[in-house]
Amino acid sequence: MARVAALLVGTVLASTESNAANEWGGSLDLTSDYFVRGMSRSSDHAALQLDVHYSRLDGFLAGVFASTAQIDSQQSRDVELSGFLGYARNVGEEWHARVLASYYAYPWNQAGSHYNYDELDVDLGYQDWLHFSFSYSPNSPRLLGYPYRNIIGVTEESAEVSLQRQVFGGFSLMAGVGYSSLQGPEGGGYAYWSGGGAYNFRSAALIFSYVNTSGEAKALFYNAAATGQWTGTAIWRF
Repeated sequence: MARVAALLVGTVLASTESNAANEWGGSLDLTSDYFVRGMSRSSDHAALQLDVHYSRLDGFLAGVFASTAQIDSQQSRDVELSGFLGYARNVGEEWHARVLASYYAYPWNQAGSHYNYDELDVDLGYQDWLHFSFSYSPNSPRLLGYPYRNIIGVTEESAEVSLQRQVFGGFSLMAGVGYSSLQGPEGGGYAYWSGGGAYNFRSAALIFSYVNTSGEAKALFYNAAATGQWTGTAIWRF
């Protein structure tokens, strides 16, 4: 999906079955650009990311995620930190569901807590190749220009559908499309989509993806919106 590296965390968690043993896991990855719903959170720079999570026998999930970030290209690079809690379980033999509540913070950003926000994600997967996800945030941050010249939190609702299909060996193809709607002053909606491939070998993976957004995205997020960009990500899972 257009999240690219950010969804790597979701991929690990979405594949966690409620009948799996209690275990710790995580991943370390390097991506050429950190995209979330078609928006770059690293200002078109590379990002180093770490995910550590715990899954319990009854389906309980918890973890932390950290990534280098640069939301405002006029400011120095900083770090995005998030903590998440959730629950995952199988629905029949072919479907699995997950609910995840997350909090995102940017403690070293010059704007401080103005960029912090909460998010609730609901994911539904079919046979580990087709995924539907819905996200809701009551305080998603937006930087507004004149006459506001301020960072405000607005309601954001997003829906995505994505698929990943193994074609041969460890190589698979993936694609996805989503739509995000933002309320508040000068609000609106935009579409985002991506396509690419992944190669998995044991605990390592290489992912490449093409990310793009509709014209409305640039009006909402300025230069953060993807305009037909290729990204590459290397992952090591542990």
